[in-house]
Order: sequence, then structure tokens, then C-alpha cells
Amino acid sequence: MRYVNDLQRCSWEYNKLEHNLLREKFGSCCNASHLMIITQENAPLGQQLQYETNPKTVTVNEKIHNLFPETSPFTDKRFDTCAVVGNGGILQHSYCGSEIDNMDYVFRLNLPPMTLTEDTGTKSDLVTANPSIPIRRFERLMESRKPFSELLKNFGSAMFVLPAYSYASGTDVSYRVLHTVRDFDLPNKVVFFHPDYLKNLSMYWQEEGLRVKRMSSGLMLVSAAIELCNKVTLYGFWPFPQDLDGITIPHHYYDDIMPKPGFHSMPDEFYFYTQMHIKGVLRLNVRQCS
Repeated sequence: MRYVNDLQRCSWEYNKLEHNLLREKFGSCCNASHLMIITQENAPLGQQLQYETNPKTVTVNEKIHNLFPETSPFTDKRFDTCAVVGNGGILQHSYCGSEIDNMDYVFRLNLPPMTLTEDTGTKSDLVTANPSIPIRRFERLMESRKPFSELLKNFGSAMFVLPAYSYASGTDVSYRVLHTVRDFDLPNKVVFFHPDYLKNLSMYWQEEGLRVKRMSSGLMLVSAAIELCNKVTLYGFWPFPQDLDGITIPHHYYDDIMPKPGFHSMPDEFYFYTQMHIKGVLRLNVRQCS
């Protein structure tokens, strides 16, 4: 805790050289601008898509192919300032909302409640959606889909990204999310993480020393943002039960439900965020915004 306190007290400076070095590493292994999202270009008709977590494959037939965008939404794009907004309880009373909304591009995780706008902002450009959300909270979208469509409206015209090909159990419900958006004529795009991108990214972090069963959605988006953005700031990334002043805080800013034990390792991922902060690759903010 003292270590992070010291980091936050020190002035932070962006280091373009260090950022470009890491960006090149991610570009070589993973290439978010081309491969993060499945497209008709990187998953042509007849290709066998292998799931991220097991040997199971899916053949890209015409019906599936038509679900994918023609090309990547990130081809030849580079955003200047980006916020990756985690869901940590550290966001409560942070007053970071206006700072987040002033960023050029805002990434959010797993369809969070957009209630504490003074702390979390209102702007959303890309939002991940874990298939477990429609599975557990919306009856797999097999019954009424209107409540789920109402939830999605909280994110404006943001793009929704789902790991449809990480686990077989999430594939059909991911398709139903896409069809719900289309059927309710919502302004959003629904796209899917490319399993090869996630496998390559996982391999990169394993080689860096991260030992987890599976990396979190947060680490996926932080890694992508380093490739796609010039200056990256993290908000709400805090895996500890107390803030920097020793005050108890909930796990999320909206509830105190802990992650599944042994699945992710947020403290280990947080260590890597601190190292990137020190090098000037990104700015890790865990204090109140001025």
C-alpha cells in the first residue's frame, strides 16, 4: 500500500519511447488493430475458428460470416487520449467522471451500472460484455429481451465486445446479444473478440511472468489500449479491500461481490499496471480527481 501511495504522490510523465517499445511488442504478438475483433477479413468463409480455451472449433459458414463486420473498426486508427475504466470500489467518491468524459475514447468493462456518473462518467465507446451477464441475469435471452435492451441503452452508441469463442457455453448467447441489438434497432455494433488474439495475448503475459488461469477483461482492454491509444489512463483498477487511506471499500463500486477464486488474479495484474505507470507507458489513477 505504501508503495502505491508513493507512486501516486510522485509526478507522472508520459514516456513516448517506453510506450512505443511496448506498443511494438503488442503489435508483433497480437495486433489489436487488425486481429482483436473477428471480421470477414480475418475469418473468411470456410475457416476453422478454434476456441480460446479448448480445442473445439467452429467452421465459419455464411450465416456466421454475416455476423462479422467486413473489416476491423480499428484499422488505421489511433486515438490520442483514452480511459480504461475498471469497476473497482476505489471509484466511489473519486469525482473522476468529468476527466473520464474528456478523453477521446473510453473503454468500459462488463456492462457496469452507469449510476455514479460523477465518479465514473457517462461516455462509453467500447464496452465488454461477459456472456455470463445475459445467461444469469436475462435468462439467456430466451424469454423477453426488452429488459436487456434497456440495459444496453445506458451506453449510448458504444460498441459491445463479447468473447463469443472463448467458451462454447457463451457462443449462442453472444449471437443472441447481437440479434437483440439488431431487432430493437439500437445504434450499437456487437462484435466478438478473435480467439487467436486472446490466445496470443495470454501467451504474451504468461511469458512476462503472469501466472493466472485466465487474464481479466481489464487486462485485455489495457493491452489493446496501449496499442490503439497515444496516452492511456486507468481508473477503477484496484484489487484491495481498503483504499490508500486504509478505509474499507467494496470490491466493485456498485457491489461487493468477489471474483471467482483461482480464476483471475487481480493483484498480480495490478503489479504490471504499476510497472507500466513507473515507466510512463500509462497513468494509473487510484486517487480522487481534481
